[in-house]
Amino acid sequence: MEPGALKLLPPDPGDEGTQRCRLGPAVLSWLGARLGSPLRISLPGGCCVCTAWPRHDLADGFVQADPTCSTAGLAPQALRGLSLGVRQLQLLPHRQLGKAAVRVVLRSAALKKSTPRAVLQETIRELLRNVYVLPHYVVAVAPSPENPVVHVEILSTDSLAEEAGLITPQTSIKIKEVITLEWYRHLSEGTAKTSVAGLDDVRKSLKEMIALPLRFPKTFKKLGLSVPRGVLLIGPPGVGKTLLVKAVAEEVGAFLFGVSGPALHGSRPGEGEENLRRVFEKGREMSQEGPTILFFDEIDSLCPKRGSSNNAPEDRIVAQLLTLLDGVRSEGKMVIVAATNRPDALDPALRRPGRFDREVIIGTPTVTQRRSILQLLTSNMPISADVDVAELAEMTPGYVGADLTALCREAALQAVSHSSLDSAETETRINMGDFQEAFKKIQPSSFRSAVGLTECKPVTWEQIGGLEDVKLKLKQVFRQARANTPAIIFLDEIDSILGSRSHGRSGRGVSERVLSVLLNELDGVGLKVTERRGGKLQLEGQCQEQSDEEERKLEFQETFNKDFMVVAATNRPDMLDDALLRPGRLDKMIYIPPPDLKGRLSILRICTEKIPLDTDVSLQDVAALTDLFSGADIENLCKEAALLALQENGLEATAVKHEHFVKSLKTVKPSLNVKDLEFYEKFYNQELGS
Repeated sequence: MEPGALKLLPPDPGDEGTQRCRLGPAVLSWLGARLGSPLRISLPGGCCVCTAWPRHDLADGFVQADPTCSTAGLAPQALRGLSLGVRQLQLLPHRQLGKAAVRVVLRSAALKKSTPRAVLQETIRELLRNVYVLPHYVVAVAPSPENPVVHVEILSTDSLAEEAGLITPQTSIKIKEVITLEWYRHLSEGTAKTSVAGLDDVRKSLKEMIALPLRFPKTFKKLGLSVPRGVLLIGPPGVGKTLLVKAVAEEVGAFLFGVSGPALHGSRPGEGEENLRRVFEKGREMSQEGPTILFFDEIDSLCPKRGSSNNAPEDRIVAQLLTLLDGVRSEGKMVIVAATNRPDALDPALRRPGRFDREVIIGTPTVTQRRSILQLLTSNMPISADVDVAELAEMTPGYVGADLTALCREAALQAVSHSSLDSAETETRINMGDFQEAFKKIQPSSFRSAVGLTECKPVTWEQIGGLEDVKLKLKQVFRQARANTPAIIFLDEIDSILGSRSHGRSGRGVSERVLSVLLNELDGVGLKVTERRGGKLQLEGQCQEQSDEEERKLEFQETFNKDFMVVAATNRPDMLDDALLRPGRLDKMIYIPPPDLKGRLSILRICTEKIPLDTDVSLQDVAALTDLFSGADIENLCKEAALLALQENGLEATAVKHEHFVKSLKTVKPSLNVKDLEFYEKFYNQELGS
């Protein structure tokens, strides 16, 4: 008869480190286990190998196991409070081992240097004596001051598969590797990869910069190429710089050692420099065991520009970091990576060749990249069929990865809030309405610090009466802008911002300085503010294989990648500086004339769409009476006629009559005149001819 469930209890204090498994007589009999026979216990977090021993009280229904030899990652907490079936205990065949290969894990790198190999070999032999092991299992060692060993991992044995091997004094034990506990924990971490969407090109470039020097340092040295030791990531907050470094570190199998700038500063003089030296010493120790990435996040807070009289501690830290960067050995396996969203705040000495000489720029995600990010974020979310990820990507210009994450989280909260109100709903799903509500709370972080941003109410082409030729030209201009990116800078009443240098004191006034800045910015449209040096690592032979056409594409790829279009409006074009209107700046001029009869009729229909009109109202006649009226004048005329109807009939007014429009024409006058129109046409024709 099969015994019942067994309650798992912690081992007796006297059994710790002995690999014993205490069982009742019924289970021992059912398993057919003799005293000291090896058993494998299958647990939720892994397995352990123990030897069968009877309980002192001979009570059935309990099991006490010492997990001295277990699979990697099995925590002692997994042996408490569980209920096991007897089939989770398996009697293993066994034999004495002739040889075994092991990996030794020490507490620290200092012990690794100070412990002789012969002493370590004898210590391992003593620790593993009379222990049953399986390949890829780990033997834990009780901590003690005189013992530097923490774990012994069994790499291979000469036993058969599913056969427990007993290590005896005659077993030949070969130490294949000695590592520290910190590096062992890095190797034992889960295999789950950090997911990064929309940054494939940047990820590939960063991986090349980090992986090639770590894998082929001697090859670089033979070819006479400088091995990059420092990489600087530049991008706005929330774009994914830190996440990208973690993903690349996992991909290349490197140990990621993160450094926080504020944690390095100390209260006493010189403490910050001392902490920085310890960080680099720790990185060098880790690089002796494998590839290591030393990552400084928000490095601008640690190393601002030097020269100010009140930041002497920061100046000393910058000087110390420069010295440490120069001292990084080219044959080591350590790469220093830093991230910042304020590259101009960094000390220039950090960005010279030999230090952070490789720079990777991560910009605000494009619509394609936003679509990839949203697909990743919504992959595990219960979204409705009406949620179009492509449409969401179109609706989120300026949103970085962190903004999109917050948007999806807010949409999920909206869905939960709605489902809590509807008790009949069985399953909560996120629909497009939830995302629409989330847009009201989550704004793009890249726009939050922008000065002069104005929220524009959407206006359709149908809301603009007449001006068909002008609308066609504007559509072409904005279609060109959308082909590049949806960002458009609109400078309304530009004549009030900028003046002509010929109308004032040259170089003296504020407007002249603003004009100079704008001219420089217009000339720089399409150029990246921060220079990118060394986007890819290429060997000399690879560079020679590239065709001239490919080199030209790479050369002009960033130079002419325009990010936005500038549109300006003015009613005083004569006040603008000539340099502003030359080709290459505001080089496309569109003249918007006053509405003609057809245009005025169209504007009247739009303005009276929500106004109840009497049957005697002829919009055609009103349009004929409004010569030289602008669109704003016509809108004002319609409002005035509606007010007259209310004044005459009060709340009983039901419609606006033709006489109300006639009376309004006596008070509402056109804002345009023939002289101004002749001036605009003459100016436009001159500019068009030139």
